[in-house]
Amino acid sequence: MKKIQIAFISITLLFHFSLFSQENFEGILKFKIKIQDKTGKMSDEQSKMFMGTKQIYYLKGKKYKSELDGILKIINYHEGKDTLFTKINGADNLLYTITSKEKEKEKVISYVFKETDSIVLGYQCELLEVKTNKGYHQYYFNKDFKSDKENYKNHKLGLWSFFTNKTGGALSLISISDTESSRNYLKLTAIERKSLNDTIFIKPKNLKLVEIPEN
Repeated sequence: MKKIQIAFISITLLFHFSLFSQENFEGILKFKIKIQDKTGKMSDEQSKMFMGTKQIYYLKGKKYKSELDGILKIINYHEGKDTLFTKINGADNLLYTITSKEKEKEKVISYVFKETDSIVLGYQCELLEVKTNKGYHQYYFNKDFKSDKENYKNHKLGLWSFFTNKTGGALSLISISDTESSRNYLKLTAIERKSLNDTIFIKPKNLKLVEIPEN
């Protein structure tokens, strides 16, 4: 059960990252991350050890994959449909969650756009601040860097469809979220534009599927 809880933190984290290009981005992105568990299940040092401090992110259209560098070596696979699969190092199962379901309990209360002085890798950021019933999110983005918003219009999990809809498909260069369960910080550190082979996004086979519980 603890591994499922840790995986859920990583999945929530995943949806506050992002990608970009003047056209729709395809390639590899690298982030530095800081995850703080507020439930008491992990200390900051344990979170750093298990979850890691870096993430590699692959994107191609509706498909994406992410890899965390902590001991758990958490890998998320989205094959372009409506399911996110999560593999944890040493586990003999594959966790999954349906991204198109309106099952998350976090609801948007208000939001506002702001100008900022923040620049990431030479790109000037705008800020979308969002208040929810669980906390708040700060979503730094540049409209020139995007994924087609139609790709994720039904991607309810992690408020992804909300962010992409409000920004016209732009995804965050810096993301800060502070909710009841965790505080997460992500910042883009490197971009590699390249064509990716579809096999990158295929989930492992011959593993038992276990659905991540809503609570």
